[in-house]
Amino acid sequence: MIWARKSIDVAEWDQAQDQFESLFMKLGCPGQMMLVSTSGPGPTMLFASLPNPILLNALEGFERIADGELPCEASLLVGHHQAFAKRFRYPKQKLGD
Repeated sequence: MIWARKSIDVAEWDQAQDQFESLFMKLGCPGQMMLVSTSGPGPTMLFASLPNPILLNALEGFERIADGELPCEASLLVGHHQAFAKRFRYPKQKLGD
């Protein structure tokens, strides 16, 4: 499995998520494959796990990254909750948000 990252603009959100979800469904919903997002003071980022490096070509604008570059907190967009929970935790909500 590999990880890839993409800095995303709000206007690209639906297209990027639909593209990943289509690939996820075509592959039979692999257990370790997921798309997660982070947001904060910097740009919104999408992180995708893929079972095969060749699949990176199917995701426009994503670049391969090392496991050590993954955030600790993220939100699951596409994938299985159990796999997500093994690697990430959901961001804590701040009062007033």
